[in-house]
Amino acid sequence: MLSFGDVKAIKDIYGFGSSCQKHEMYKLQNGEGHMNILNVIDREDHNRKRRMLSHAFSAKNLETWEFKITDKVEKLVAQFDKRAHPPSPAWKTGTTTSQPDDDDTLVDARYWFNLFTVDAIADIALSERLGMLESGSDIVQIPGGGGPGEEEEGRAHAFIADMHEAARVKSKIVGTSEWYFILKAVVTFFSSHARSQWKCGGNVGRTVINLAAKRLRRHGERGKTIDDFLSCLIADKAGNARGLDMGELTAETNILLDAGSETTAIALTHLLYYLVKNPRCLSKLREEVSKAIAGDQIAPYSKVKSLPYLKACIDESLRLSPPLPRGLERVTPPEGATIMGEAIAGNVGVSIPAYVAHRDPDLFPEPEAFLPERWLDNENSSKMRDAFIPFSSGGRACIGRNITMIEQQILIATLVHRYDFSLPSPNWTLQNEEAFNLWPVELPVKIWKRDIEA
Repeated sequence: MLSFGDVKAIKDIYGFGSSCQKHEMYKLQNGEGHMNILNVIDREDHNRKRRMLSHAFSAKNLETWEFKITDKVEKLVAQFDKRAHPPSPAWKTGTTTSQPDDDDTLVDARYWFNLFTVDAIADIALSERLGMLESGSDIVQIPGGGGPGEEEEGRAHAFIADMHEAARVKSKIVGTSEWYFILKAVVTFFSSHARSQWKCGGNVGRTVINLAAKRLRRHGERGKTIDDFLSCLIADKAGNARGLDMGELTAETNILLDAGSETTAIALTHLLYYLVKNPRCLSKLREEVSKAIAGDQIAPYSKVKSLPYLKACIDESLRLSPPLPRGLERVTPPEGATIMGEAIAGNVGVSIPAYVAHRDPDLFPEPEAFLPERWLDNENSSKMRDAFIPFSSGGRACIGRNITMIEQQILIATLVHRYDFSLPSPNWTLQNEEAFNLWPVELPVKIWKRDIEA
């Protein structure tokens, strides 16, 4: 595998004209043998899937589902309100040195963001109300598999925690490609912890199959009109059935619930952290948001979608902490390829990590600093955008980027308008764990309600 560190390689590896295609290792991420829009390798099959989903993922269509996101923001705010302290005089005077006392309640924002994004994507994708935000828990019911130790009537499991455990064990060996199945067998044989982690993946898989089947049964009910992502897979805009088998429907549902929730929760966590860590930026963002929305309402997307500093803050957080920091693997064609003017042999794995590209000092001066202003009226903005790849680039760029942007804009605007936050101490730093994604371990914050004039 060749890992490039120069942003000039992005176009040659990921661009629309690139001859490189997804690496064979993506076949190891296909669950029940069906490829989804994220891991499918064949270009024609990917184009077919993208055509099916492009309308559903368009910003215009997603705006019709804003009420589903707003509903989840309301539920998250209700939970934060229960845990928030009365307005602090320190914030009214403009000081930001207030820190939690030893007996103060600290809320793990990362945990709640995970519940928020899973609840939101389940509603958007399947019109399913999991109720995680209301219960404050990721426990869901799965049907019994009838296997050893499994009850027929089903049992409960921690959906998000199990997704994380399955990703942990798989990410350690998936890059070995041809050795993957041998290593999986060895690790599973010798490690009871690994066996438990693989079982977690099975729990998630059965839950997804159950949710997809439940949604299909609702589709078959007479007089039922359901508008969600799965409806776009079941039939085209004219109402003609697509005829997809259960395996493909489940594969697409699985990636929507996983990637559609996890990366957004990661992005929200990092963004709130950077804002609290940089009071100047938080104050500037709050001023912009407060001019756009009134009282303690949930931020309407129409009022915040064009706020330049909000967008700049989101982009700057994604630059510093892309949810997928590693290089997304591609492979050169058998005849080879030219990357940055150099001949690369055929069938060679190539990539450039977003984490590296986003820290090019020529494009991003002070690359480790959180500076949202760099995205505003910058003469280098075009070059910066070319090197900005949190959603990858080219024809295989993330089709779900509009979802995460809408969710972040609505939720972050609402939170900074409604609350004040502080970290456990002035020197506290966010710790991350890297598997497939860059997971924040936790984000403990103290929350104060703000005095908001109607």
